[in-house]
Amino acid sequence: MQTRDLSHRALIWLGVAAVVLLALGFRTTIRGDGVGYYAYLPALVASRTFDMAPTFNRFLAAGTPVYPENLQHHLANGLTANYKPVGAALLALPFYGLTHLVMLALPGTQDPVLGEEYQLSFTLASLFYLSIALLLIYRLVRELFGSWPAALAVAAVVFATPLVVYTLFEPAYYHTFALFTITVYAVLVYRTHGRRRMSQWFAAGILGGLATIIHVNEVLFLALIPLESAWLIARGHWSSRLIGGYAAFAGGALVAGLPQLVTDQVIYGRWLPAAAPNITFDFTHPHLLELLASTHNGWLSWSPIVAIAILGLPLVVRRLGWFAGALIVIGLGELVLNAALSDWWGGVGFGARRLTDQSLLLALGLGGVFAWLSARLRSRVPATVAGVFMAWNAVLVAQFYYVLPTGATPSWPDFLVGNQLRALAYVPRLFIQGTVIRDLAGGDWAAAIGVWLALIAGIAAATWLAIGRRWSLPAKPLRPLPHAVDT
Repeated sequence: MQTRDLSHRALIWLGVAAVVLLALGFRTTIRGDGVGYYAYLPALVASRTFDMAPTFNRFLAAGTPVYPENLQHHLANGLTANYKPVGAALLALPFYGLTHLVMLALPGTQDPVLGEEYQLSFTLASLFYLSIALLLIYRLVRELFGSWPAALAVAAVVFATPLVVYTLFEPAYYHTFALFTITVYAVLVYRTHGRRRMSQWFAAGILGGLATIIHVNEVLFLALIPLESAWLIARGHWSSRLIGGYAAFAGGALVAGLPQLVTDQVIYGRWLPAAAPNITFDFTHPHLLELLASTHNGWLSWSPIVAIAILGLPLVVRRLGWFAGALIVIGLGELVLNAALSDWWGGVGFGARRLTDQSLLLALGLGGVFAWLSARLRSRVPATVAGVFMAWNAVLVAQFYYVLPTGATPSWPDFLVGNQLRALAYVPRLFIQGTVIRDLAGGDWAAAIGVWLALIAGIAAATWLAIGRRWSLPAKPLRPLPHAVDT
């Protein structure tokens, strides 16, 4: 497709912008749901206990913004329940473990719970894994639609959806960790379709199983393998030789799920995770319309760019075939699953945050739309479209933090006009939330520079890992779009 490639100068400026944005907006502190995901690390690594009470009590005593009821469920065995899965902590373990070893070697008293270095290790892990996911998404979209549409699609997915909040302001939540495992898992399944080795079957099982112990909703992505099999059967390409691969996949998923099974057995005395007491499912009365269009965190109402992405899905299906169809089926299944939840709005969160794991599908759809616009109009048109939605989302973030009362369902006039106009004055405040800029303002230049360098190093390492490995191309050539020439 005839699209403008990103020049080296543009890439340099994008890198500079990312580094500055990290300083201005990235918060390394842990709060909210992030406390539950993080708590396993200080409890198990530093204190060598499954009792979450000491860690939870430290956060509560420090006045951390958090929902306290979920941190104070004392069980009959004397332990305190942690209703957050263990997967995010497992991914962050190398970062936390290395930090703990370094801190033990330094003089002075260490605080493995609230210490700034320890909280940084967890949020840095979040940034690292997210960076890998976004780079892999960019590479896949670029192969289909060109570098310019791919760059715009990834930028829009981050800055025009709820993902921006969980990238910068609440990185300790599970969303970035889930997006990483889902993306690597999905890309692996796609790349190895029709020629998957036994080790790749096992690796896919590990990644899929790991996704499910980061958040239970991600179990739906395991359906990629059955949907692939259904497509093979429909095409008459299925073979009994695949049974061994299915066994390796199941074995990998089981191995990845063992940490959660052991944790649940120790804490709850059961082999399946216990649901939080304030969350239930009702599949007979799903809140589909509200999940999509409510002013209380509706997916389309809070992130209207999703509608643009949906328009591009036919182009994606034409290029990716069964894989795109499988992602769409999984996306529809997740809509139903989240609509059946008693808190379908996602609790105290920004937008339809539980659907951030659909970022791969959204980026593909947006890439198709932006490529179509670039081929027929000027390349500035898709940039303008993406910019408008990103600007809208920035004001909406300001509305969420500074104007909208917690848990409110505003009227449409207030949501679209009144609150947005009031929120405009607060947009600059979004750029003084970062730990680096706050440390600089407080005069702690050493801490600010240290944190900044750690964040830059994390992104650099993620970039090296994501682009250093040469992923094999699809087995069959992609079909070109009409009236377009692939670059």
